[in-house]
Amino acid sequence: MEFKISRLDRSALFISILSTVLLIGLAIFALLNTPHGWIFSILMLLTIIIPYLLSPRRYFFEGSKLIIEKVIGTKITIPLTEIEAYLFVPNFLKLKPIRVFGNGGLFGYYGIFATNDYGIINCQLKSLKNVFILKSKIGSFAISPSESANFEDYFKNVVIGITGKIGSIEPLKREAIKKASPLILILPDLIFVLTILMIILLYPQLPERIATHFDLRGIPNGWSTKGSFTAFSIIASSLLLLLNCILFFIFRSTTAGAKPTNFLVIFFSLIQIFIASVFFDVYWFGIHDLHFLRFEYQLIGFAIVLAGVLLFFYQRLSPKFKNCAKL
Repeated sequence: MEFKISRLDRSALFISILSTVLLIGLAIFALLNTPHGWIFSILMLLTIIIPYLLSPRRYFFEGSKLIIEKVIGTKITIPLTEIEAYLFVPNFLKLKPIRVFGNGGLFGYYGIFATNDYGIINCQLKSLKNVFILKSKIGSFAISPSESANFEDYFKNVVIGITGKIGSIEPLKREAIKKASPLILILPDLIFVLTILMIILLYPQLPERIATHFDLRGIPNGWSTKGSFTAFSIIASSLLLLLNCILFFIFRSTTAGAKPTNFLVIFFSLIQIFIASVFFDVYWFGIHDLHFLRFEYQLIGFAIVLAGVLLFFYQRLSPKFKNCAKL
């Protein structure tokens, strides 16, 4: 039995059209006007293509399983024998979901989202209206079939026929929710202190005029006084620390569980480290007239580390979801 998925809601449709037009425009501009622009163009096009290919395409029942099929790639299979309860949500936004690992509107809303009342949810949606949250032993999932009433009747009858019962999902009890500890903020604080120490120690060795911008070959094409760049470095580092702390307390107050909030802090801490490494290279070039590490190599290293951290936390945040996916 197959149920069509909802069409993109207005927000997702607007985001999808605007992003597609903008990214294609940027790809054409880069291809025609910048050195090695084809690399940037490919990245822009992949930013459109990959989210589309990973978006949910349809929901269907096969035997005692509910299957969420994507445009291409891994299907998500939910055994109906493990369904415990479900909840119909007319407007998913009222749950105040926080996107942890996922897509927030480009061809759909899918991936891992966190809520304060219902914890972590694996969303596979095209619309945030008329959403079903399905709670099972392997995790909670959110889907958006177009014929919500027909889907609910069929789903309930099938699950009750298999398990004999199905309950309604209740919000998490406040006392059962574990919040992230503020001790995690020691990490971004330490990175900030080390960055400021680096600036203080290297500042006296700088000439009055330093290169602060470089082309793709690492040749300087923009300069500034050492005082101006140092002030910029301190302000930028302070703002990153402040942003990290603010987001920590926002996530902590709106998200059940400590893992999503801890991930956010570590993610922004990696950005702090990357920006600090860029500043260090500028100072190093000003002192020694050569790069400590070219920007593109820093960027590649940062991307590799970030990908590893994302994979690690995805597995920690959704250890059961991987068991229900099959090719």
